[in-house]
Amino acid sequence: MRDYPDLTLESVSSGNTSGTVDAARVKTLRDGDIRRIVYVEAAKKTTQRALVAALLGAFGYKAREKWNANDIIDKIEFYADQMGTEMLFIDEGHHFVHEKDDEATEDVSEFIKSLLNRTKRQIVIAGLPELLKITHYEQLRRRLQPAMVLRPYNWTTKQGRIVFRSILGTVERMLDLPEPSDLVRHNVARRWYVATGGEIGIIWKYASEALSLAKEHNLPSLSLELMADVHSSWNRTYDQDEILDFDTILDEDEAAKKATEASRDSNPFLCDEARLKELWIESRLAADGLSGVTVMNASKDGSRQTKLKAKGRQPFTPFTRS
Repeated sequence: MRDYPDLTLESVSSGNTSGTVDAARVKTLRDGDIRRIVYVEAAKKTTQRALVAALLGAFGYKAREKWNANDIIDKIEFYADQMGTEMLFIDEGHHFVHEKDDEATEDVSEFIKSLLNRTKRQIVIAGLPELLKITHYEQLRRRLQPAMVLRPYNWTTKQGRIVFRSILGTVERMLDLPEPSDLVRHNVARRWYVATGGEIGIIWKYASEALSLAKEHNLPSLSLELMADVHSSWNRTYDQDEILDFDTILDEDEAAKKATEASRDSNPFLCDEARLKELWIESRLAADGLSGVTVMNASKDGSRQTKLKAKGRQPFTPFTRS
């Protein structure tokens, strides 16, 4: 979308284009816009009618009540031809999937299939993993290219760990602070991993916020204490205050100590090594969609053994690839 922005005669005349525009395209612009990529965001619980409205709206038009599906696809095909559209990009595509209404999901899938067949434009759909359920419908299944599943970097694999640490190295170079923050160092990198879940978008958010604080307070590098503050700002909990009797006397030192210990215990940048591993395990279970309990048993040699009882997530469709 950045490389192929929408073009109007006004934007060409003012020079606001990413490249040269030949005479033929200028002639086309006199009658309308050039829109190589048309972006649509699917609304929550998208129906076929809602998707139609979004698509036509993206082209700048509205559907008429008397139009049927065939008429609508004809119109979209016409607008796409006139505007030189090459790709329809549909975001938040997981809203197509209705857990309790398979018929509505199938209707949307059927419409996308017809749109793909008739307009001959590439359609890219992005969304959360629930979107993969549309591959179960035969009318789309044969027309889809392999889905690209973007997964977080995996700290449990050698390659995942190397790549994740290289990402942190890139982050540190871009920070350009006076002193090294040692983000690629094993103990620091794994704390970043637990805090961010290995998701690149969250890594950049943490780094950006930390850099702002470092500049504000003239800090030479990103310390674990600074990163702990960044983490806390995004993970605060607001519990209801305990109601006390008017005459209750508080042990303020003890209360402050407990609050500090609780904060350190749940913060991956401050907790001890044993607790860090527990936080990592908890985050993995949550990411995998597991629900269960851990049972601690003492073995004969006195060490503890953990048995996990849980439900595994559904396997990925064979049409996906990482």
